Amino acid sequence: MTIPESPEKAAMPDTKINVRKVFGIDSDLQAPAYTTASEHVPDLDEDYLFDRETTLAILAGFSHNRRVMIQGYHGTGKSTHIEQVAARLNWPCVRINLDSHISRIDLVGKDAIILKDGKQV
Repeated sequence: MTIPESPEKAAMPDTKINVRKVFGIDSDLQAPAYTTASEHVPDLDEDYLFDRETTLAILAGFSHNRRVMIQGYHGTGKSTHIEQVAARLNWPCVRINLDSHISRIDLVGKDAIILKDGKQV
């Protein structure tokens, strides 16, 4: 996978999918998607059953470049739901568990200046 030099050069979704056809949900919504999958697109589970309201909230967020917070008890399928939506849209997805063990270093790395050959890297 190629990392773009700037956010402006990042690949944007290049197609739209019919939510009724792809997710089996009664909706006329067209969701943004990618025509090809990258290495960060989750594996597709053909047998996954989508919760209508949660799926539409996630897709509305994707469609309008808004963040959607999914909350619920441990083991209720929050992460799997997001992954299966992403799998059907060929949308890259990286999972980060936000629990009591995560720290700033886990998310953004160490804040140290490193010099190599007299230059900051």
